[in-house]
Amino acid sequence: MSKHFAMMGVMAMGVAAALVATAGSGLAQAANSCAGRMFIDTVYPTGVGPNSFEYFVQIRNQTPGPIVADVVLGGFPQTVTLFSPRLPNVPTGAWQSQQIRFGRGTDPQIHMGTVDRLYDRTGSGRPSISLQNCRPG
Repeated sequence: MSKHFAMMGVMAMGVAAALVATAGSGLAQAANSCAGRMFIDTVYPTGVGPNSFEYFVQIRNQTPGPIVADVVLGGFPQTVTLFSPRLPNVPTGAWQSQQIRFGRGTDPQIHMGTVDRLYDRTGSGRPSISLQNCRPG
């Protein structure tokens, strides 16, 4: 009987070690998580001429300290020319918002209703803007 309890104790310690390792990796991921810390306020076009638009996104830092984030853009139609699919190291001050011009094109339908706002992931099958890798800045 004591052999059985000893074996259960060893198994329990193995399970506990696995849980601690899993929790530790979750904490490492959460440290650079953008969800709950940064927010995509709005996405909108601005007309700059007949059938010509510039596209903007406004992001907001919801923390008491500055944050640096990567802005990742994808899935936009060919009528939109992105300045870059990835805008790394975008700083935003504590409790501040920032507007980012991310492209030009002829599509007036680039706005909150047509662009997915994502956090900590990419790719939705539609045009999307994702905030990733948020860290103190």
